[in-house]
Amino acid sequence: MKIKSSIILSLVATAGVFCSCNENEQFEGELYEKVIYLLSNDDYTFESVHELGDISTGYVTAYCGGTEHLQKDVTVELEPDPEALEAYNRMYFDINESKYALELDPAHYTIESYTTVLRADSPDNYALLPIEINPEGLSPDKTYIIPLRIKSISDYRTNPDKEKVLFRVVLANEYATMKTTTYYQMTGTETIGQGSSAASSGVSVTRVVAPVSKNEIRLWAGTNSYSPGNVTDEEMNRNSIVYTFNEDHTITVRPYVSEEEGGIKVEQIEIDNPEYNFWEVMPNGSLKIGVAYRYNDVTKGNVTMKETNVYRNFKPLY
Repeated sequence: MKIKSSIILSLVATAGVFCSCNENEQFEGELYEKVIYLLSNDDYTFESVHELGDISTGYVTAYCGGTEHLQKDVTVELEPDPEALEAYNRMYFDINESKYALELDPAHYTIESYTTVLRADSPDNYALLPIEINPEGLSPDKTYIIPLRIKSISDYRTNPDKEKVLFRVVLANEYATMKTTTYYQMTGTETIGQGSSAASSGVSVTRVVAPVSKNEIRLWAGTNSYSPGNVTDEEMNRNSIVYTFNEDHTITVRPYVSEEEGGIKVEQIEIDNPEYNFWEVMPNGSLKIGVAYRYNDVTKGNVTMKETNVYRNFKPLY
């Protein structure tokens, strides 16, 4: 019996050694395995900021996972994937189609080649696929996406959970960005009515500001404001004005859309005061805008504004 016990113990020990070896080999195999994937967030989106008024380049990044460096070049070919965008919209917005992300019109971007190469002689484990973006004419109220996926790779395998990317074009200019919500702090005087019946009062409000062209921002007139994503196109058109930053540091005020298109009626007021209709960068780096204008409010009637707007997070691009 002792002999049999020894044999059994020996077999168990041997089996344990083989099992340990197999587990180590499997672990090492997983650790060193080359897996190709595209860089994105958990929802497959990747944000790329593009300045209005300029054509600029963003990049989709193809990565190779694994602890060892590539031993040979790997060619990665991408292709459009509209189905990925459809799945994204259904997942996050269901039947609320007004919030759906839009596939970016090819007129606004150029992809010279859908192929990129991870190089064995490069110190990096990634390769970039450039996308040239022309954001002019895009709306700050819409989400624009170029949906892509890996079509093929010359070697190894792809990560099925990371084989697609929703390349999102984010609008910006020097005075506002859609990457995060841009806020201006406004203080000033609001006068409701005209003549002897006019009533003036001091006002202060935090405004949501959006970029609409290289040197223009959009905001709601007077003390009106809104929460991004919770406003209709009709409301936006009816309440929005645009400030144009001129090279001589003057400011021009205009409606966001014409009155014929449902826009606001607004008139800029010329005042013999250098603080109004003028913009400057303060010594502390803040952007300061002084504006005077008159507009027609749907509830208040005729409103005259003399206001100062401050953007404390101003970071000039140039």
